[in-house]
Amino acid sequence: YTNQESHRKEIIKKLNIDELVLNKINHFDELQIRVNLSLINGILKNHVQYDNINPLLLRISSASKSLEKIIEIVEEIDQDDKIQIISLRECNQEIKKLFPILLAKEYFREHKIKNEKEINETFHLIIDEAHNILSHQSNREAESWKDYRLELFEEIIKEGRKFGFFLAISSQRPADISETIMSQFHNFFIHRLINDKDLRLIDNVISTLDRRSKLLIPTLPQGACIITGTSFDFPQIIQVNKIEEKNQRPNSDDIDLEEFWNKGEENGEAEA
Repeated sequence: YTNQESHRKEIIKKLNIDELVLNKINHFDELQIRVNLSLINGILKNHVQYDNINPLLLRISSASKSLEKIIEIVEEIDQDDKIQIISLRECNQEIKKLFPILLAKEYFREHKIKNEKEINETFHLIIDEAHNILSHQSNREAESWKDYRLELFEEIIKEGRKFGFFLAISSQRPADISETIMSQFHNFFIHRLINDKDLRLIDNVISTLDRRSKLLIPTLPQGACIITGTSFDFPQIIQVNKIEEKNQRPNSDDIDLEEFWNKGEENGEAEA
C-alpha cells in the first residue's frame, strides 16, 4: 500500500503470481483497500487497536457505497459551463446531507484561495429544498456532525461575501433551517406561508418587513411574492408571470383534482 517497489515484489513473491493489476477497480474500492491495508500494517506494528479503528472503516465503507452511485472521479472536467446543476432527487437522506457539505466545502476553499488577495470572479451557490440540507433538527446524525454541517454553511454565509462567494437558498419550510443562517440573508422573496412556525420565524428574522406585508403572507395567490431586504427601500408585492408552454416550465404544477377525477370517469366509461 505504500507503493514501494520492494514491498510490491515481496507481495508478488508471497502470493506466487506474476503481476498485481488493479486498473479495473474504481477510486472508492481503492480507498477501502488502502485503509484496510493500512489497518493491517498498524496492527502488525502495534500502532492501532482494531476495536477502536474498525467502526471508522465501517463508516468509510458505507459512505463509499453511497457516494459511488453519484460521483465519478475523472482526470479533467469541462470548465466552460458557467452554470452547473446537481440533482440529489434520487439520493437517500444520508447523501442529501453529506454530499452538499463536501461540495460546498471544496468550492469555498478553492474560491478563497483564488480570490484571497483580489476578487477576480464570483461564485453563487444556490440550494433548492434547503430544509433537507440546512435543518437544525435531525435525529439521524450525531450532534457533533450536525454542528459541523451547520457551522460550515454559517461560515460561508458570514465570510463568503468578502471573497465573492454568495449563497442563495429556497425552502418551503424556513422554520426548519438554522435561525443563525436565516438571520444572515440580506434579501428575501416570500411566497405564501401558512404554518405558524414559519410565520414566527419570518417575524423574528426579517426586520425590513412591515406589519401589513406580514399579514398578507398567508393569503398570497400562486406566483405572487413579497420581496424585501437591503436592496429594496420598502417591501414590494410582485406577481411572477406563468410560463404558458408546459414543456418549458418546471414540473411543479398543482394537480387539478376535478379535471383528474372527470378524466378518470370518462376512461372508466370508455372501458366499460
